[in-house]
Amino acid sequence: MRKILKYEIKQLLRDKKTIILVFILPLVIMPLINGLLNKVINERIGDIFSGHTEFVSYDEPFLKDILTRFDGDSIFSVVYTPAGSPVDSLLEIYPAVISSDFSDSVKTGTVVVNYSSKKDKQNFQAVSVIRKLRNIRKDMSDERYSEIGIKDYYKNSVPEIKNIASPDEMSRTKNAGILPVTIIIVLVIGTFFISNYVILGEKDNNTLESLLSSGIKRRDIIYGKMAIVMLAGIIMSVLELISFWLYGKFTANLSFDISLGAFQAGCLIPVLLSLSLMISSVSVFLSCRLKSSSSGQLLFLPVMLFYLLTALMGTFEGVSITKGFFLIPVVNSAGIMKEILRGYPVIFPSVFVTVLNLLYSFLFIKSSSGYLSGEDILEKNTDLDIVKKGFSKGAVFTVFALLVVSYMLIGGYLQGRNIVSGLILSQVFILGGFAVIMRSVTQKSFAGILKLKKFDPFYIPAALILGLSSRYPITLVSEQLLKVFPIPDIMKESDIMGTALGDLNIGAALFVIAVLPAFFEEFAFRGVFISIMEKKFSKISLLLTTGLMFGLMHMNIFTVFETGVLGVVLGLLTVSSGSVFPAVIMHFANNAFSVILMFLIKDGKITEDSFLTSNISFAWVMTAVTALVLFAIIVRKKN
Repeated sequence: MRKILKYEIKQLLRDKKTIILVFILPLVIMPLINGLLNKVINERIGDIFSGHTEFVSYDEPFLKDILTRFDGDSIFSVVYTPAGSPVDSLLEIYPAVISSDFSDSVKTGTVVVNYSSKKDKQNFQAVSVIRKLRNIRKDMSDERYSEIGIKDYYKNSVPEIKNIASPDEMSRTKNAGILPVTIIIVLVIGTFFISNYVILGEKDNNTLESLLSSGIKRRDIIYGKMAIVMLAGIIMSVLELISFWLYGKFTANLSFDISLGAFQAGCLIPVLLSLSLMISSVSVFLSCRLKSSSSGQLLFLPVMLFYLLTALMGTFEGVSITKGFFLIPVVNSAGIMKEILRGYPVIFPSVFVTVLNLLYSFLFIKSSSGYLSGEDILEKNTDLDIVKKGFSKGAVFTVFALLVVSYMLIGGYLQGRNIVSGLILSQVFILGGFAVIMRSVTQKSFAGILKLKKFDPFYIPAALILGLSSRYPITLVSEQLLKVFPIPDIMKESDIMGTALGDLNIGAALFVIAVLPAFFEEFAFRGVFISIMEKKFSKISLLLTTGLMFGLMHMNIFTVFETGVLGVVLGLLTVSSGSVFPAVIMHFANNAFSVILMFLIKDGKITEDSFLTSNISFAWVMTAVTALVLFAIIVRKKN
């Protein structure tokens, strides 16, 4: 093992990419770029605020009376122009145009500041002018209240703003929200590429046979390769921590002051090292199951996005890491690092998270070593004939990852612009286009790839009943899970009826929320994915995997259980009936029921505590109905 480790170290040190990823990236590039950006932006803003600012005002007695207070000011100067001059033309030259507005009812005047955000410098200057005018307004109010003898009343009526946090506490809080995410992303980038190099590189070059013929034991070769990836991860985490400390210690302009006491450092170091080990072991685990470095590069983006989202979730305000999030390694590690950086005593949670990270690492390492010990590591998969051999498991997950990224980026953009048209376009073009592409790749008919087959009429009422009843047992379980994994306020879903979807009539809402997903999501998941996976997975693995994929596709970690279990039931209908249509019926019934309930609540026909939504006894009755229907489906399939 020492020989392999020494050999891999030499190989990596000869590679420029590795030197950049392992040493320069965490030690210099990431902190330096972040710090320099902070420095440049802050200095630029400071220069703009402290530099000379010339703005224009209409030549009116009311405004002149106020703006005389700018006379002799070292930063601000006023240029007067005839009233009625076009504001847009003036804003091409000046950062702010001052005008007035009079109310006939109370005979009072209001100062109006016109400014544009098209140019950064002028925008900052306009903010500076507004701040100055507010101070003038306060000074004038103080004078006038003093003249009529109620100065003390005025001062007491204005709430005082005071920040009770010290500058050190403010700096810690700022860094605590940034550093854990940065550390995790650097570890992901470095260890994933290194594991691709030392493991997938062997598969690409077909050079493992040379190592095996050298007389070194297979076990030593495997563990040597794992050790180099994990060593790189630990080195990167230590270097990054040191670099942040150094920049904060010796460069006052950079906001990386994480001055930790011995106690905080003692808690942070084992968490960080164990996290490095865990991320490295996951990178090794993924690399062992992929066939080539090209597939690893395809998988890198969704993996990095997953790490980023879970790391951010760990630093959200309101996420309680003392509950079920202890079981999610990246979330709890980010959360613990945040608490440590803020100076809180977290010795027992730190020990728990460290042990849990080590346990996860052991499980991934054990699984990886078992896989690499098989003979299939010697097989170089150069046959890309999917039509003959079908998709490998790695290819299936790569296809799924690409679909998720496409839906996240393109669908998210479309829905952000307009949620109604965005949902329609996402379903039709992204999921529909996915089905068309997969039909072409597999060279199957649409009826074959989408499972558009005849089925036993028994599944029609079964699907309808499950569409109406299955939400109740799922909700009963998910409510208990939410006590362990509470949803933070920042992640709570907004009310659908409060969006543009709520402005639709019930027919249009049913089409967008129920009809389209029932067809296009079922074609994608119970059609395409089950078709390309059914020969590679057992029945149970097929249902669980496609169900989880369906849950993850909805991109909300707090609803993965609900959508995932629903996906399993939809998969069971498809596998049992041999057709996607029963799943389409159930999916439509489930979504349509939700839409109808929302409209009934919106119109005041029922309340949110109606028996249809919150009655426990009714939920248990529907749970029993769901269980009976599922039992009937399983028995019928066996018979």
